[in-house]
Amino acid sequence: MGYPVARVSRRTGRSVANVAAIAAAILNRKQNPMQKYRLLLAGMLAVAFAIPVIAAEPPVIIDTHAHLENPGRSRDFATAAEGAVQRMNAAGISRSMLMPPPQAGGNSNWEIEQIRFVQDKYPGRFILVGGGGSLNGMIQDTAPDRVSDSDRKAFRARAEELIAAGARGFGEIAIHHMSLVRMGPNHPYEWTAPDHPLLLLLADIAAEKGVPIDIHMDLVPEDMPVPGRPVFNLGKTPQELKENLSGFERLLSHNRNAKIIWAHAGTDFLWTRTVQQQAQLLARNPNLYMSLRFGNGAPPPVYALDPTGKLKAGWLQMLQRFPDRFVLGSDSFHAAGADRKRGPGDEQLEAYRTTLEQMPPELAEAIGHLNAERLFRLTNVAGG
Repeated sequence: MGYPVARVSRRTGRSVANVAAIAAAILNRKQNPMQKYRLLLAGMLAVAFAIPVIAAEPPVIIDTHAHLENPGRSRDFATAAEGAVQRMNAAGISRSMLMPPPQAGGNSNWEIEQIRFVQDKYPGRFILVGGGGSLNGMIQDTAPDRVSDSDRKAFRARAEELIAAGARGFGEIAIHHMSLVRMGPNHPYEWTAPDHPLLLLLADIAAEKGVPIDIHMDLVPEDMPVPGRPVFNLGKTPQELKENLSGFERLLSHNRNAKIIWAHAGTDFLWTRTVQQQAQLLARNPNLYMSLRFGNGAPPPVYALDPTGKLKAGWLQMLQRFPDRFVLGSDSFHAAGADRKRGPGDEQLEAYRTTLEQMPPELAEAIGHLNAERLFRLTNVAGG
């Protein structure tokens, strides 16, 4: 595992350079060796006392993909937000993007209007991303070949409302969302065409507003049966999965000014999201970004971390090849105390800091926070 590098100020750097020059001059003087030794020793002691020791700083972390738990649809988001801040403090997360999980139209029960209070109560800690509780349902409930002008008008109007309510992006939007046992029996299965007309419209709106779209898409490179591993809620999941890679690239190419963040890189339950596949998509699509969800490490190559928590070499090479295209996204479901029943645990949140510490400092800084600040234009956010 790598370690964080202590920073040295420019003034300290100049002092070191000056001492080095003095040392060279001493060595060139015509004095006996003992006199030179004493002068050099005095210089070294001066350096030791003159240059302050600068402790290594922990990496700055922005979590671009997090949720607040809504236990029993109570909408008790105040305690959930308090729990989120406590967990963020413990894990060293400076800011989080809060977004509604992708909800189908008939099951939608909250949007960012219900959680706007967090920005006043916790200044600078939360950024809002909207659409998972409204736009996603409009997409899921409208067949791609049945989209009318009135559907488009209503969709655009809702997107505009979210921006007016403070959304700095759209999400979480589901293209293909597997139903997972670990998320409970009611975890939904969602599917739509990646080039759905309303998704193409959303790309246009996002480009107009200068905000990104956070996409959940479990990758199906070609038609395939559901894997036999016992991680899927089979009662909710179709036995055959439809190819979605080509449609995803049509969405990406529709408007290159639309920045699309493909969530959950680093933990893939279908085992289809390989490093090679992702690198090829990044190379072909300059408006594609990815958020890293580290979680628990595992042997399959689609997981970024090995079982010991070490970042795998192939993943590090991809991150170094595309240093400005990755952000962090924990997929946390924050809540207080016993209300937190799903999403990453505290140890998994800790993995974001320890994984950044395994990267070269410049790469860790870019992925830890700089890329997120640029994508979400966080310098323009009040209190951020």
